[in-house]
Amino acid sequence: MIEHILKLKVERVKWESADIATFYLSTADGRAVPYEAGQFITLIFNHRQEEIRRSYSLSSSPDEPFMAITIKRISNGEISRFMLAKVKEGDQLSALAPAGRFTISNYRQPKDIFLFAGGSGITPIFSQLKYILARDGESKLTLIYSNQNAGSVLFKDELDKLAAGHPDRLNIIHLLSSEANRLNNDKVEKLVKQHARFNLDNAVFYLCGPFPYIRMIRFDLVYMGIEKDRIRRENFVLETVPVTGVVASFPPRNIKIQYRNELHDIVVGENQSILQAALQNNIPLPYSCRGGVCSTCMMKCIAGKVEMVKNDVLTDTDIAEGWVLTCTGHPLDDEVVISPPPP
Repeated sequence: MIEHILKLKVERVKWESADIATFYLSTADGRAVPYEAGQFITLIFNHRQEEIRRSYSLSSSPDEPFMAITIKRISNGEISRFMLAKVKEGDQLSALAPAGRFTISNYRQPKDIFLFAGGSGITPIFSQLKYILARDGESKLTLIYSNQNAGSVLFKDELDKLAAGHPDRLNIIHLLSSEANRLNNDKVEKLVKQHARFNLDNAVFYLCGPFPYIRMIRFDLVYMGIEKDRIRRENFVLETVPVTGVVASFPPRNIKIQYRNELHDIVVGENQSILQAALQNNIPLPYSCRGGVCSTCMMKCIAGKVEMVKNDVLTDTDIAEGWVLTCTGHPLDDEVVISPPPP
């Protein structure tokens, strides 16, 4: 994926609650932007001569006329506060093309699709539900949606309409902390077994919410015998990404990066990530979180070996196929060749 900057116009701002708003976006040139349900876009800002990037899940379906992102105000979130306080209809934003691996395939097959959402983690799942239910299929979708109280349920009216319109395919379970109905270890297994309509060996699971929430559910699913490759997770957008100390020591390495039909020979310094080295050499590879929790920087290692010090998005199958996160990836030898995904 070669970095390409989109110019987006804010068509409308819809307030979902006092601290959450949906921004409907079109391209400045009027062209449609292809994307998959469950993906995100990365907004690019220049603040005090520093470039800041933040990724936000698309709450719209690819079937809809405008792309949409739904943003919640975070008390210490510089960009979320700016978006909700300053950005208005008619403004222009810069963004990377949609990306992300939190997408559902083979949704027409007879199998269970379990979707766990915590709070505003419903955003990419809302996109998935709208897209899948607009198409024929034999899959059964179960949404298990956790919130503090009834007033904090995002997209409630729209979700109710989807459930009412597709009673044979969509089942929504609301868990509210205010009613002492909170998701826990025992409840994860109980709900999955209670609502599975097909063999669990074919079920897939999609988790989006705060990190502890995702960690608990994933642990329980693996304990139940669910294979890790059938569990997809999408962390909340991180406003700030703490720098993770590198335990291992990675010596300097010479690597090659294929970029825009050119092969670049660069040196990756000691304990430097591939992304850091690329940017230092004026090779503008795409990136967003720089912390191993999204997939914007994902590229393929077609030769040599790369070790990632953090990876919260790629599955074992992805890694076996050669995919790496350049933001946390370090070359282990001088034979590494990095190539972008096909367009």
